[in-house]
Amino acid sequence: MNTVSLNHLWSYLQGLSLTASNQRWLANHLMEAAESTERKTQKKELVFPKIPKDYKPSPKVLAMTCGSLPKDFNLDKELDEMWEERAQ
Repeated sequence: MNTVSLNHLWSYLQGLSLTASNQRWLANHLMEAAESTERKTQKKELVFPKIPKDYKPSPKVLAMTCGSLPKDFNLDKELDEMWEERAQ
């Protein structure tokens, strides 16, 4: 909403004969809506698992995670997808 629209809305609200209770109700509902919108737009904090220093992966895990990548592997694309998935 642009500034002019907000000013018109504010003028309209001031023209209403609201009791203090109604004003509080309106303020609470506006705050709840703003907080809900903020929560939806905030990115989740990434939390990485703690791996003990003496951890030794199994040969099966090493075979899956070590070695050369396929020639058509796009690292930048994979990293972008990984971070997007973690942010959700």
